[in-house]
Amino acid sequence: MHARLTLAAFAAVLCLTGTAFADQLDNPRTDYTAYTRPKGRLAVGPLKLEHGIIDEIEVGTYPLPWFAFPILKTPIPNGYLKLKSFWGGPFTLALGGGASYIDGRAVAKLADDNASASAVSTVAELDASYRFDERFSLSLGFDYAHLRAIGNTSNEATSLEGASTAHTYSTRLFGEWRLTRVFALTLLLRYLIYQSPFSADSTTESSSITVTTDLSAQSAQQRRFTIVPGVSFVFNRWELSTGVGYGVFYLPVLGLATTKAWPVVDFAFAYRFDLY
Repeated sequence: MHARLTLAAFAAVLCLTGTAFADQLDNPRTDYTAYTRPKGRLAVGPLKLEHGIIDEIEVGTYPLPWFAFPILKTPIPNGYLKLKSFWGGPFTLALGGGASYIDGRAVAKLADDNASASAVSTVAELDASYRFDERFSLSLGFDYAHLRAIGNTSNEATSLEGASTAHTYSTRLFGEWRLTRVFALTLLLRYLIYQSPFSADSTTESSSITVTTDLSAQSAQQRRFTIVPGVSFVFNRWELSTGVGYGVFYLPVLGLATTKAWPVVDFAFAYRFDLY
């Protein structure tokens, strides 16, 4: 009797995994992959908002920085665009880019209360994804991030705490193995290829003297690797992915890497619906 129940349960799992992968094909994960939201679909979450204009074009933003004014006294506008290849088949290419603007009041909160500055962050990514079958996909990506800050102070130079670099080049490998229509195992591997020293231009003024300086800083021991195993859940309207790992931490929105290794938490949560 026990053997029959075991076989019946195993058969039910096989049927479930074999008939319900259509949801994942229609709603593939867009983080770390070359996939985009289908035409007319909107995904709304606390950490990201994405809209598929057409199947090959996706736009989005990170909502939390827009509501940073209670802490930073100003919002941080940001947005990104992703273009996917138009051909069908298991192989997909995508090119994406984004930008964010950090007002001087936010820099003053992050650095020195007497400092004023503005900063512009730009990011770009190139992704290639291959779907071996309905259960397993593999994605390879290349990321670039750049931060430029110009500061004016009465006494001290301006700095952005935590942003230790001006240019960051990194690559990543992301795999997803879907066990059921809802549940999948994921693995994210990242490698920091190169980062240049962070530089901040500042100007100090008095009644008769103006001094312009160029500050830079570089870590003597830069960490390179990041590994984050995780899980992913995709329901009819909801999606949730999370993972915990260790290594270089990439600052949200800015895309810049820290010089030290930290525990890394990867989290995404969104509600999906169709606008048209």
